[in-house]
Amino acid sequence: MSIKIIGLGNRLYGDDAVGSLTAACMEELGLPAFDAGANGFLALSAIENGDIVFFIDIVQMDEEEGIFKVDLDKADFVEITDPHRLTPLQVLSLSARSNNRPKEAYIVGIKPEYIDWPGISDAAIKRLEKVLQKFKKFISTYGIDVDIDKVIQCVKSKSKEPW
Repeated sequence: MSIKIIGLGNRLYGDDAVGSLTAACMEELGLPAFDAGANGFLALSAIENGDIVFFIDIVQMDEEEGIFKVDLDKADFVEITDPHRLTPLQVLSLSARSNNRPKEAYIVGIKPEYIDWPGISDAAIKRLEKVLQKFKKFISTYGIDVDIDKVIQCVKSKSKEPW
């Protein structure tokens, strides 16, 4: 069993970059993270049978942020309507179809403030910092330590760069 942190998001669209940049920064800090960018098929290639997977992505929701456990039995056959943009649930559905379903999956979600060219909003950065506090506590049970200050500093430094 291994832990995978997978960031999803298009860096050209403002707050949508949060997941991608966070995973890239975590990877630079030596954490088991993978930046799939806007390509969910890359995320699929990072998942192996039996993994515990955390997706970091923006989510259109009422909450400002949160960590949500995915019921994998209900995610097995999610319809894919746009093959150019896969959501975490669609990636998990494809992983099940390819017999590479993870053991557990979670979505670390951040509500976007805006999706516009480029740069992450201050509101999304604050939400990211808040959810990373919860994430740090949760993932520490797997022996992984996240330096939130370094992750946030890195995300801020990269947030105005579209690639």
